Amino acid sequence: MKRELAKELKAAGFPLGVKLVGHRFYPKKNNEHWSTTERERGAVITTDDLQNRWQDIEKGYYCPPLADLIDACGDRFARLYIEKTIWTAESKLQGIHAIADSPEEAVARLWLALRIANP
Repeated sequence: MKRELAKELKAAGFPLGVKLVGHRFYPKKNNEHWSTTERERGAVITTDDLQNRWQDIEKGYYCPPLADLIDACGDRFARLYIEKTIWTAESKLQGIHAIADSPEEAVARLWLALRIANP
């Protein structure tokens, strides 16, 4: 998931679940505790991060896993599929769908669209 989409989810109030080792997030760009690569491309959360950098994770932009994204869509989620290299997430609500380069981004965009269609 790209930084901007993770940032949009946070701004829209995405219901964050438990943050676990192996999940991804983007530290704030000005946070010097993280390498330039981690600030630009995201970081995978480690046990040490959960113990010593919790506030950095909270202040940054979390990338929810696919299962959490689908759960957040609730009963309005219909299906997720791929055609060639494009992922599509569809809602049970007519005409609401989202496309992206990854399944996580497609469902994240669907959640955002559902929030706008029916807050």
